Amino acid sequence: MPIQRSKRMYLGIETSSKNCSVALWNDQGLIGFKEQVEDAFVHAELLHTMIEQLISETHVGFKDIEGVVVGRGPGSYTGLRIGVSCAKGIAFSLGVPLYSISTLVLMGIDTGIMESSHPVLLVMDARRNEVFGSWLKDGILQDPMAIVFEEKTRLSWDETIIVAGENASKLAPFLRSNDQAIDTLPSARVMSDKQAKQWIKIEDLAYFEPQYVKAFVPTVSKKI
Repeated sequence: MPIQRSKRMYLGIETSSKNCSVALWNDQGLIGFKEQVEDAFVHAELLHTMIEQLISETHVGFKDIEGVVVGRGPGSYTGLRIGVSCAKGIAFSLGVPLYSISTLVLMGIDTGIMESSHPVLLVMDARRNEVFGSWLKDGILQDPMAIVFEEKTRLSWDETIIVAGENASKLAPFLRSNDQAIDTLPSARVMSDKQAKQWIKIEDLAYFEPQYVKAFVPTVSKKI
């Protein structure tokens, strides 16, 4: 059944983690979504096909889309480049606004902890002993930063701490027994949530860049 075109339609794209996801929604809520978790990180091969399938299955035309929302990071450098490039290309070709939302906020909304009375650390795994994280306290989200955990590191507050995000459980050794770690991945599906609306912001299509947190440093293979 065709979607009513009188409702504002948005396309969401989220590729900052190993979860490649797309979603369509309007003012009344989520219309459809697709997501696929791939350890091999083949987002470049998956993303455009997933969008075409979603458009076809929901009977929505590209001409019905009035805005494109993309997860701006932090997260995988390669994943962010793929998602943002795709979002910019679609927004430009359709002549519609480009919006972004923090991948950390998406995970916070999905786990229902954005209004927690406890301090919350939202994280994306930066591999080894590092995360890209933002502290959330009293509804205020700090700017994301790189946090390195060492053997002596302890997240000490006078109250319970909640750590949520990609591979959050790997930080369990640095928490106390009453703290909580919740593993989750960002998804475009969450962009349709009413709570997400306040965190989505319009971007300059020409100058928008993902939120990397750290500069990308290419590595050279040691294979001969």
